[in-house]
Amino acid sequence: MSSTKAASDIDRQIAARIRIARLESGLSQEKLAEALGITFQQVQKYEKGMNRVSAGRLREIADTLGRDITWFFEEMPSFESYPTLSKADLRMLRNLKALPADTRRAVDALLATLNPKLEPVE
Repeated sequence: MSSTKAASDIDRQIAARIRIARLESGLSQEKLAEALGITFQQVQKYEKGMNRVSAGRLREIADTLGRDITWFFEEMPSFESYPTLSKADLRMLRNLKALPADTRRAVDALLATLNPKLEPVE
């Protein structure tokens, strides 16, 4: 029997999305912790899925990072298929998101021609 306090796959998926949202917003773990009134070590534990995030704390995190709380649950794949993104990957995603939609589509089309295994986004 597993402990009810242990983080589940869903907890780890939310943890990964907290990290993504924090990095996309340009906040350090220290700045997020300061805004939440907790230690940066606690933020690290949340982001690694070592500690579960309560509903109330997730709401505070969502508000601080400018996300709707439902974003943390959207299109949630299984944990095994959730990619581990490096800082460079996240920086690239942040830069792509800053581009106009037509430019993003053009970049996507270019990537698809460079790697035919990729499916372009419609």
